Amino acid sequence: MARILNCFSAIVLCSILFAGCGKELSTKEKLTQGLPSSSGKTLEMLVVAPDELYKGDLKDSILFNFQKTQKGLNQNEPLFDVIHLRTEGYVNSEMLQKHRNILIIDMKAGNPNQMYQEINKRVYPQAIYKLMVDNRDSLFAILTRFYPTIKYQYYKNEHDRIFNAYKRDENVEVVKKIQKTFDIKLPISNDFYLAKQTDDFFWLRKETKNESYNVMIYKMPFTSQNLFDKSKIIDIRNQIAKKYIPGPAEGSYMGTEEKHFDISTDTVKINGIVMIENRGLWRLFGDFMGGPFVNYVFQNPTTKDFVMIDCFLYSPKKSKRDLLMQLESIVYGLNREVK
Repeated sequence: MARILNCFSAIVLCSILFAGCGKELSTKEKLTQGLPSSSGKTLEMLVVAPDELYKGDLKDSILFNFQKTQKGLNQNEPLFDVIHLRTEGYVNSEMLQKHRNILIIDMKAGNPNQMYQEINKRVYPQAIYKLMVDNRDSLFAILTRFYPTIKYQYYKNEHDRIFNAYKRDENVEVVKKIQKTFDIKLPISNDFYLAKQTDDFFWLRKETKNESYNVMIYKMPFTSQNLFDKSKIIDIRNQIAKKYIPGPAEGSYMGTEEKHFDISTDTVKINGIVMIENRGLWRLFGDFMGGPFVNYVFQNPTTKDFVMIDCFLYSPKKSKRDLLMQLESIVYGLNREVK
């Protein structure tokens, strides 16, 4: 694939090829540029378009793509919160131009029917995508074609933002213990403490008034590719949760809700490591607590161990999407460095 990265006049992501050339800045380079932090709530995106354009089919198409239901939650929550802005309102606002996730739509005669991108030009992290089209058919075609790329970059922005926050307030002692036991680095903030530790298992917790954030890390010898089967992953998850995660009631323990809720499975690549991601609901057997989890398994490239990192959340009074994003961003910070 071709990559053409520069300013808007030179970054062309045409409707046939999506970009990729040019040197991508490292995390260190991005931070040493002295860019201010971007603004915006978690998983919020701005759609900049004239009122007369942002209606009917276009609005429906944007909402269909970007407000799909997030997988693995016990309540309906969209992938993104979409906010529409008039073009003049955006152009005249320096504050809005610093938003983290921006999609600009420009439709008029003579436009080249192409998509342009700006990554971290004014603030960090930030992604601006501009669709310059001359008709609605081209607009829908380009939007449909590049939706996965836009979604990926917007999610990356959220992971980068949370990663930097964790690194600024890192629990150095816990990070060192994780590295010594599992030979991996994870960005763990001082809000987390090590609740349980064995030679092959860690349970990290962060407790607030209304939420409980949890991360389980487990390793075992890698015996076969069958360890990556969905049923095997859930079986291992249930075994270690029953052994190490007790509930408040006597005899209760944490496990996976399998009868009444589907578990979604995807393959993701995080900092060069291919992982299996499972999203679903956990529950307490013998009690009535529960909530969402996101689980990642992979083979450690250095030790060759099978590693499971399981993030689960208890938040009965709030929406879950943004809180779970805080946990999954720990995994997306695997082996990343800020120097």
